[in-house]
Amino acid sequence: MSDSIYAPPEADLTTPASDAPRYYIVAPFKFILLSVLTFTLYFVYWFYMNWKLIKVEDNNDTWPVPRSFFYIFFTHSLFRDVEASLSAQERQWDWRPGLLATLFVIVTVVGNISDRIIPFEAYPLLSSLAPLASTLVTTFLLLPAQRAINAACGEDGSSNSRLTMANWLWMILGGVFWLLILAGTYAMIVDPTLQ
Repeated sequence: MSDSIYAPPEADLTTPASDAPRYYIVAPFKFILLSVLTFTLYFVYWFYMNWKLIKVEDNNDTWPVPRSFFYIFFTHSLFRDVEASLSAQERQWDWRPGLLATLFVIVTVVGNISDRIIPFEAYPLLSSLAPLASTLVTTFLLLPAQRAINAACGEDGSSNSRLTMANWLWMILGGVFWLLILAGTYAMIVDPTLQ
């Protein structure tokens, strides 16, 4: 160590200061449960946590909140970041990030505007089932990304596999909503005059 106060620091500043993961680790089963039972509202939190951890790791001026609410505009960049992290670690992971991100964005947009594309008056059953299908498809399109994120963090997701009280609360509220929608859809099938 130099005694000069003008000498540059000799500490290794290239390594992260903490042992926190770069991405949000979640067990695949927990990810599916929370995504489906909250009608993908969980995605806002999921994207927020990933961008927040990236911001901390990179010490940059990324804004996690807008990136989480407008996640369709930032899906590709998050997936590219995960792919770059896997490549830097020389980990082989077959998940096609560009294709998955594009499909995820398309299905999300179509699912959100399906009530305008499919008029309820003409196709009530299809109009009711389209958002439900979109929820399932987008969840399973993000699942490979979650697995890639876990791999990039050197995990399988087991460190975040336990369901918390908040998780249960959101899943119960979403489950009630699912039951109401499915009961209403079933009633339309059984008695078409309800349309």
